Parts: sequence; structure tokens; C-alpha cells
Amino acid sequence: MAKENRPKIRIEMEQADWILEALSVCGLLLLFLLPAAYYRDLPAVIPQHFNASGEADGYGAKSTLWFLPAIGLVLFLALTAINRAPHIFNYPVKITPENAEDQYRLATRLIRILKVVVLLLFTYLCWEMMQGALRGKAELNPVFMWILLGGFVPVIGWYWVAAFRKK
Repeated sequence: MAKENRPKIRIEMEQADWILEALSVCGLLLLFLLPAAYYRDLPAVIPQHFNASGEADGYGAKSTLWFLPAIGLVLFLALTAINRAPHIFNYPVKITPENAEDQYRLATRLIRILKVVVLLLFTYLCWEMMQGALRGKAELNPVFMWILLGGFVPVIGWYWVAAFRKK
């Protein structure tokens, strides 16, 4: 079935969806509140880029700290908006009137989970940039970063398995 012929149905949010939305809102708020709380105490120059080992290798004005919350907000709004039109998504299975509701529910939940993970990642980066600036030694914990970034793989794997099971 072509995308334009897919059923356009409204997917009611379940408890898990509400929890994910609440977590993403909390993550977004935290992403803005952390820099606001520490901004005065930060030096004029802060770490803003880290290499693969977690060491700071780029510095800039502390005002650049606001880029992460700004990008986080744009991503939050974009992912929230796109989640209202699951009929336009790409799916690993053919969408039919019989499976549309299940497939749309899975896909919108995937977007919600990814939204939470992205906001957690941005919050962690923002926190580490500020703490590095305050400590005078900026470095990310590479283990934590790999765990957080590795969070994308199992989430997407879960979605694919679930999508094929509800084919």
C-alpha cells in the first residue's frame, strides 16, 4: 500500500507513551535549567568539543552552552510534530488496514523513546561541559557515553523485532 493510501488513524496514547512524554519534557526542562543555574559561575571560556577519548579538544565562549538546549528544543518539537503523522513514516513491513494501528503505535513509541534518549544525551553533554569548565579539567566519561550512544541500537532492534512480530 502506497504511503498516500495508508489509513490515517489517530493513535491513542497508552500509559507507557504518557510516561515517555513526561520523561522527555523533564529532560528538556533540565536541559534548560542546568545552564541557567550554573551560568554565572562558569568561566568565560568552556569546553565545547570532545574527542573520542572524552578529552576536551575545543573551547569557546560560555554562551555556546545554549546551543545544546536550543537544538534539544528544536528536536523535541520536530519529533513531537512528526509523531502526529505515523502514516508518512517508513516501515519495515507493509502497512495494511489490519496492521496499521499496531505498526503506528510501535513507530510512535520508538520516536518517543528516541526523544528521551536524545534529550538525556544532550543533558549529559551540557552537564559535563559545565562541570569541566568549573573543575578546570574537561573530560567525558567514555564508558558512559558509549552506554548512552549504545542505547540507540537496542531500541531500534526492539522496534524491528516488534514490527515483524505484528506484521
